[in-house]
Amino acid sequence: MNFLLFIFLISGGLIIYTSVIYYFILRVFKQNNYEKNEKFLPEITLIISAYNEEKCIDTKLQNTQTLDYPHEKLQVILADDGSTDKTVELAKRYKFVEILELDRGGKTNAQNEAVKIAKNEILVFSDANNVYKKDALKKLVRNFVDDRIGVVCGELQYNHKHSKENTYWRYEVAIKKAESKNGWLIGANGSIYAVRKNAYVTLPVDSISDHLEPIKVYGQGLDVVYEPEAIAIEDAPMEVLSRKRRIILRSLVSMKYITDQLNPFKQRSIFIPYVSHKLIRWFLPFLMLLCLLSTIYLSIDSDVFKLLLIIQILFYISGIFFSGVRYIIIVNVASALAIMDWTLGKKQTIWNVAR
Repeated sequence: MNFLLFIFLISGGLIIYTSVIYYFILRVFKQNNYEKNEKFLPEITLIISAYNEEKCIDTKLQNTQTLDYPHEKLQVILADDGSTDKTVELAKRYKFVEILELDRGGKTNAQNEAVKIAKNEILVFSDANNVYKKDALKKLVRNFVDDRIGVVCGELQYNHKHSKENTYWRYEVAIKKAESKNGWLIGANGSIYAVRKNAYVTLPVDSISDHLEPIKVYGQGLDVVYEPEAIAIEDAPMEVLSRKRRIILRSLVSMKYITDQLNPFKQRSIFIPYVSHKLIRWFLPFLMLLCLLSTIYLSIDSDVFKLLLIIQILFYISGIFFSGVRYIIIVNVASALAIMDWTLGKKQTIWNVAR
C-alpha cells in the first residue's frame, strides 16, 4: 500500500507541477530586460514553406505583398517541398517571390535549402496557410536590436474565437511569455518565428525545426524570446489527434540532438524548461493512468481517495459534454501514441496537408 501511495504522489505531483507549479516557478526566476526599437528595420528574408497549398498560396502571397515593411529590405522565398498541385504555378504570378523548387524531403530540409540562398541578416520562417497582421514583421524584428537575442517567436492566433485549440493556446502563451522573460523559450511557432542568419544551425531532416532550432541557437549563447504583438492568423486545425501525434513524435525524435544541452550542470542547459514544459507533458497520459490506477486501489480503505477517484472519473466523463476537456484527452491520447511510435523507432520527415 505504501508503494501505491508513492506512485500516486509521484504521478499526481508531476501532473500538478507541469500544469500549474512550473508557471509560478518561472515567475520567481530573475527576469531579463530586453531592448526593443520600433525603428530598427534590418534586411530580412521571409521563407515560406509549402507543400500542396494551392488553396491558400494566393492569400498568403497577397498578404505578404501588403505587409508594412520596406520592400527593398525584404526578400521572399517560397520553399516548395515537391508539391504535386498548382502551388508553384500560382506562386509564379508574383514577381517578388523567389521560388525554390525541391524534391520531396520535408519541411526541415526545405528550410535548410532556402537558408542557403537567403541574402539577409534576419530569417523569418512561415507556413503557407496563415496570414500576418500588417505590422507583424516590424514587431518581430524590433527585438533583434538587442544583441543577446538569437530567436524571436511570434504569436499564432486562430480564426475561431471559441475554438478548443484557442483555449489550449492561451495556456501555452502564458507559459511562453514566462519562459521568454528568462530568454529560454523552448520551441518556437512554425507559423511565425525569426532567427539571426549567422546563428542559424542546419538541422537534421528528421528533426522538427521550430522546436530544435531555438534550442540550438540558445546553446550558442543567444537568448530566445516571445513577441506577442507579432501575430499570424490561421484557421483552427481540422484534425487534432494525428497532427499532435506527428508533432510530438518529431519532437521526441529530435531529442537525441540535444542530449548535451539537457545536462543540468552545463552552461546554457535547457534542463529545467525542457523537462518541465515538454518532457513531463508528453508523458502525461501515462502519469494520468498511474494516478487513476493507484487511486482505485487506495480508495478501498480511504474515504479521501474515494473522493479523489470520483473527481478523476467525473473529469474524464465530462469530456463527453465539454470540448475543452475532450481536447485535453485527445492531446494526451496523441502523446501516448507518439511515445509508442517513438519507442518502435518510427519517424516522420514529410508532412501532408489536411485542409
